[in-house]
Amino acid sequence: MKLNRDVLVSAIINQQGTFFKLLDYIDNHDGSLEFPEHLYINLYNNEICSDGDDSNILYHLSITSLTENGVFIHNDKNTGMITVENVIVDLLRFLDIKRARELTHFDFEHLRKRTVDVVREVETFDLDSQDYHDAMASFNRLMSEIHSKIKENVSGLIAQVESIAKDYKLYDVGSSNISVFDLYEKVTTLYTRYVLPCYEFINPEMEMIRTKTFSKAVQDLIEYHSEASRKQYKTANAIQFRKTAITSYYKNIATLVRKLEQYSNHLEQDRSYFLAIESAYSELMDSITPLRHGKQRNKYLTPDATIFEKFIALDGLGGRKSKYSMRLSWNKETTKLRFKEYLAVINESHIKEKNRNLNPLPAETSINQDRQILISKLLYKAKIPEHIPNIHRFIYDQLRRALEYFELADVLFGLEAFLPMLDQERVIPTFKKHQLTDESYFFDYIELELKKEMIDV
Repeated sequence: MKLNRDVLVSAIINQQGTFFKLLDYIDNHDGSLEFPEHLYINLYNNEICSDGDDSNILYHLSITSLTENGVFIHNDKNTGMITVENVIVDLLRFLDIKRARELTHFDFEHLRKRTVDVVREVETFDLDSQDYHDAMASFNRLMSEIHSKIKENVSGLIAQVESIAKDYKLYDVGSSNISVFDLYEKVTTLYTRYVLPCYEFINPEMEMIRTKTFSKAVQDLIEYHSEASRKQYKTANAIQFRKTAITSYYKNIATLVRKLEQYSNHLEQDRSYFLAIESAYSELMDSITPLRHGKQRNKYLTPDATIFEKFIALDGLGGRKSKYSMRLSWNKETTKLRFKEYLAVINESHIKEKNRNLNPLPAETSINQDRQILISKLLYKAKIPEHIPNIHRFIYDQLRRALEYFELADVLFGLEAFLPMLDQERVIPTFKKHQLTDESYFFDYIELELKKEMIDV
């Protein structure tokens, strides 16, 4: 019996727990939208039939009903497999963000190729032809599809990273249920297989050899419509808005990249320590084996044993104890108070940041046009003091406070935009050498000073 599809969708949502299990089976078996018929029969008998007395739902969700109404498609009966309609799978993923399928490199490459191809098609037709309008309609549908997929993908990745963050916190406090190896594997897999491909796809600065990135292909179409010979500025603006809506997720993904890189670095270090300790312990146990001979002599490790030649962390500790033993003899009455006072002093002290392995700022840096405009506006609105002892540092402080994601390259463009605002006769070099840094780079420069204006009396 044919039914309205809204009735079937309502019944599926009502029993979404059962259908989530079908979705889990699909995700665990190569992603093809099919599952064994006996799996659904068991779920139908054990869960749907026992869930309530609504006879309508029992009828609507029977295999016969779902097959007749196009939700299920019976494959070859010899295989015993059923294919589920793609729109139902998308609906289930939409209902539970944790079950959203993350896009892989192959998914993004497919979307990129489709974008490049449809842009090429649009540019081959005359603007007044029906083929052009059909090609543009296809392009707009593709952009909507990409926007929807990127939005869902980013939401799913954020949920995945939040889940890893919770596991990392448990690991960090010493939970025995979290293995450093398993957590490192989860972080690495999520980063390399899912987050990085999405990051590269929507990165507007990404370049590809012999072909075009998604961003470059769309930008070419914008410029194609903006050329003086065509003057299709309204269309160009509409495409620009669609592109910006997609690439705006770049900041969200960049945040996930930084988090996962931080987790990965810490876990890799901990894993290395763990392996080193395991290796040292194994060698120690191996060195004890020859001493298990059952005799009374030569059955203990001695300080000159070969095993201790590799491990020198405790060398000199005995001598230090004998020399400084009085300093370690704390008074039981006063030690607690002294320690609290010492802890208070430490908390109030400024700890100098450790030297980081920074690279020199590349000679060629690029800042996109939107960011250039933002930096110019920020510096234009900044109140210029009468005297600036270090112009580089002034720009650095202004941009670091104002920009959400500050980079050292911003200072160079800021300097280019800010200097023309100053009285050039008052800008002088002091020949003092300084250095600016961010999270990754350093930049050496000669200090420029804005002198106070001399007033003749």
